[in-house]
Amino acid sequence: MNQPSMPDLPPYTYVPGVTPHPISDLAGHMRQDSDLPADWTREQYLKWGLELFNTGYYWESHEVWEHLWIELGRTTPEARAVQGMIKLAACGVKCLEGNSNGARRHAARSVELLTSACESPLFAELSLTRAHAAATAASQSPPLLPTKSTGTPTILAGFVL
Repeated sequence: MNQPSMPDLPPYTYVPGVTPHPISDLAGHMRQDSDLPADWTREQYLKWGLELFNTGYYWESHEVWEHLWIELGRTTPEARAVQGMIKLAACGVKCLEGNSNGARRHAARSVELLTSACESPLFAELSLTRAHAAATAASQSPPLLPTKSTGTPTILAGFVL
């Protein structure tokens, strides 16, 4: 069976108030193709979100993982683990904005959700333990950029999973 390929990385990462909103702005990078492939497996959604996250596209990874979270039923153990990843990505967005309080709040919620993370084959390519450690560190000292992001993808300290 032929697996669909991963999309190209976006031209910028969304930073509220700095770059165009990817979907609602006419200049948004997801405006024309906001839907991900319908034939992707759960593992592919997780993997694409991980690729985006690990290359500094935190808002975009959040969007991909949100789709997976909904598909997983929002309250299942797997969905709660994905929600923890979503909150960690939201923390990344807040770090790019220079918002320490917002980053801490999202990281703390990520810690809560990832503390009871489930064992599942879905997460075979993702270390939830490493994600929990990144969230814990960010809840104490968020890896803020020295200056507000311009939308250039930037990998935050400790944010490679």
